[in-house]
Amino acid sequence: MYQFFIRLSSGLLLVSSILCQAQSVSKVDSLKSLLNSQREEVDERSLELLLDLAYELIDVDNDQALLYARKAWNMSSELKDSLRMVKAGRYEGLILRKLDKMNEAIDILSSVLEISKRNGFKAEQKYLLNSLAIGYTFKADYDKALEYHFQSLIVREAEGDKSEVSITLNNIGFVYFRLKNYEKALEYYNKSLDLKRGSNDSYDLDRLLINIGLCHSQLRDYQAALRFINEGLSVCADNCSEQIKVEGQLGLGAALVELNKVDEAEGHFKLSYEIAKQINNKRFQAENLFNLSKIYVKKNLFGEAKNALLEAEEISKESGYNQLLIDTYQRFYMLFNKLEDFQNASLYQGKYIDLKDSIYSEELIKNLAKVQTDYAERENKAIIASKEQVIKQQRDLNFAIAIIAILAGLLILVLQRGNRNIKQVNAKLSEAKETIQEQNRLLEGKNKDLDRQVAEKTVDIERVNLSLKQVNDELDNFIYKTSHDIRGPLASLKGMCNVALLDVKDPIALDYLRKLDTTAERLNTILTRLLIINQINNSKLSVSPIDFEGVVNDVLMLERKKGLPQKLRISKRIDETASIHSDKELVRIVLENLIDNSIKFYNDSERVDSFVEVQIVALNGGAVKVSVIDNGIGISESNPGKLFQMFFRASERSEIGGIGLYIVKTATSKLGGRVGLQTTEEGYTEFYVTFPQYPSQADDIPEKGHFF
Repeated sequence: MYQFFIRLSSGLLLVSSILCQAQSVSKVDSLKSLLNSQREEVDERSLELLLDLAYELIDVDNDQALLYARKAWNMSSELKDSLRMVKAGRYEGLILRKLDKMNEAIDILSSVLEISKRNGFKAEQKYLLNSLAIGYTFKADYDKALEYHFQSLIVREAEGDKSEVSITLNNIGFVYFRLKNYEKALEYYNKSLDLKRGSNDSYDLDRLLINIGLCHSQLRDYQAALRFINEGLSVCADNCSEQIKVEGQLGLGAALVELNKVDEAEGHFKLSYEIAKQINNKRFQAENLFNLSKIYVKKNLFGEAKNALLEAEEISKESGYNQLLIDTYQRFYMLFNKLEDFQNASLYQGKYIDLKDSIYSEELIKNLAKVQTDYAERENKAIIASKEQVIKQQRDLNFAIAIIAILAGLLILVLQRGNRNIKQVNAKLSEAKETIQEQNRLLEGKNKDLDRQVAEKTVDIERVNLSLKQVNDELDNFIYKTSHDIRGPLASLKGMCNVALLDVKDPIALDYLRKLDTTAERLNTILTRLLIINQINNSKLSVSPIDFEGVVNDVLMLERKKGLPQKLRISKRIDETASIHSDKELVRIVLENLIDNSIKFYNDSERVDSFVEVQIVALNGGAVKVSVIDNGIGISESNPGKLFQMFFRASERSEIGGIGLYIVKTATSKLGGRVGLQTTEEGYTEFYVTFPQYPSQADDIPEKGHFF
């Protein structure tokens, strides 16, 4: 059914495209006829015809359009006509971008922008800035894209054209969308929408509504996404351009696939892909192939998924769409991992990391911050200047009012000099004025006193904060130094105990020596745990992909070396799709303490088959849940918060002073995750931790039990 719909829609699209092109071809033929009548003369008339032909052939025959744009460039250079040189260069850059030749487009646009600035062609500058920004966006040079968009926005705001300002706000929102800052993107999209609705501007409204829908889809509000995208398609209805159809169908598919309507989503992606091929839009061909690969993986059609990704990779490389290439590499890595083709998985993981690091570099982050700060500073200066103008106007108005009042007073005095009642009124007015002035002086004094008190309190708060920081630093230093200082004597004590155990023969003395050795070992373990806590609190995160299978195997190997209870059964169940980027050492510390805790409190009854099970599953949004379930002696949930406090002991079996679970909570918090406790339906004890896909991203997946 979907294939029939796609063929039918494609047929209708072809018919409408032919009709539109027929009208354009008629105008092009007329222009060509006029140009031929000029006999290739180098004059302004021929130059205008070349420019008109280049413009009319855009998206009709881009190769021929490029030829006429370059002829116009050469002729305007001969005529030394700077304005038409800029226009010809702008057309050439636009056409090269549509032909997916981003580097060439950026080069020509940059050169004519300099010509435009030197000659003060402001109308051309805003279009050039916009084209350059779009080119850099597709190359994933987001700092340069934002810089040029903000420059374009300044020019358009100065002109006061709300329609053009809304276009630039929409483009800025698209850059933030590419940066995956969807909240910021939605902020600019909404500003653009407010301007359009406030001025009844319908230009590009369909695309803007689709962009807002795509944002809501990324923010997991899929119903809102469908609502905005369908509203966007209804704006143009039967007159939607092919490009809008491509974007709208892609947006609908993106929302529906997250609502598990896989077949319906696949139909929209395929329709969008077919239209993109007909209009030769490489970027949306690659985006649809990327999304179709996700569909095929869900349907276990791994061959089709691989072919779709290979085609998307080829298009992205050829066209210079770096962000699409990054996403494609990541999807390849996940696919090959699922197929257990670890060699190819490692290859594409390396490509993904290298390309991502080259684009999302520290320099990019700094440049983005600078661009945004510069624009915000310009806005603040404009606001201050506006307020100063208002103050000046108010001051002038007050002065004029004062002059008028004085003149009126003089006139009244001259006309009614002998009127006693007027004198009395004036006297009362004078008294009232003095009273008001006195009240104003008192109010000014109170305001100054209040400002002084606020300043003093602020200083006190800063002093307290500084003191708290010093105390915390001193406490960390104390724990670190004390732990190291005590471990030396402890090591000596254990050594002496070991020597004494070899030499002493008296049974009572041997018993005391063993107890002393055990106590020293426990104290050494506690000191080690305190050092781990200090390490967690003061270490910087080192983020890398987490191999949960390897981490769990390392922990279990360590537990086996320490010695496991004979009748205890340990099992693991790890979801292959569970994948996060986090600090490997902190993740290992969390797993080691949870598993060690379950083993320590196992049920030693002969009538119970004791077990510990480690479960790791992927959650929506890229988060991962780690659960350690056991049928041990159990822990009461009446006051679960105390379990994660330092030195709280839930059982006499706790040999290290109740530090293990506190370490789990501290490390998990450092990574932006949450730790919890619950009793399963079978009555087993379950400690679980949710790790975000990246550190410090709060996990908003609702869970049962107690979180800390």
